[in-house]
Amino acid sequence: MEDPVPILKVISDDTRFAIVTLLLSRDLCAGAIARRLGVSDAAVSQHMKVLREAGLVSVERRGYFAHYSVDRGKLIALSEMISDMAGWARLPCDPDMEGCVMGGRGSCPKVRCRSAEIDGAESPGSTAVSRDEKMRIAVTYENGEVFQHFGRTSEFKLYDIQDGAVVSSEVVGTGGKGHGELIGVLRQLGVSALICGGLGEGARQGLEASGIRVCSGNTGSADEAASRFADGSLGECSRATCDHHGHDGDHQCNCGRHS
Repeated sequence: MEDPVPILKVISDDTRFAIVTLLLSRDLCAGAIARRLGVSDAAVSQHMKVLREAGLVSVERRGYFAHYSVDRGKLIALSEMISDMAGWARLPCDPDMEGCVMGGRGSCPKVRCRSAEIDGAESPGSTAVSRDEKMRIAVTYENGEVFQHFGRTSEFKLYDIQDGAVVSSEVVGTGGKGHGELIGVLRQLGVSALICGGLGEGARQGLEASGIRVCSGNTGSADEAASRFADGSLGECSRATCDHHGHDGDHQCNCGRHS
């Protein structure tokens, strides 16, 4: 599921949540729903319009009556995403990333911040790798280059970095997973940073919440991008984002990086 917010907003309404609950037990027509909930037919029609626009409910005409049913697949995807969120790593504060050192605010008292002591973790803001640090990064990959759509990548190229240089690499498949599921894939692979082309803001937030640095807006050779990350010359992570419209329709992007 690419963006759970629209469905969460839809079912946050008491009446719509009750409608979904009813339809999980059996298909019902609008009149039956209205009688069970004690609301008007017109009110049910309005709520059904919202549910259908969100893709959560579908309708099938049977004789004179239209019967509604719930897309259980969307509810399952939603529950899996929320379950995955519960497992995201908790990170220390990052003065550079959060802008605490900008705008004349003075120095961030990081040494006094309790969150900075979590698991002895260091701030993940810098893209440079220290000389004695060993880490694994991933690049969205296709035919030797940085693949431009994070949620649709079918392969990652993994790079193990030590002493400011790439020491090994391998290409791994994503197993057909996409969008939010890819965050779990990267976590299982032990990835600390991702180099990619475009990605949605929700994916960026999920990656960063899982302790994975994000360097987006990259093009060209995957090997070169990994080498530049290793020696610290890749530069700051860009804030380029992509807006995906549907799962198999057109893709529109505002990051200006796609060919």
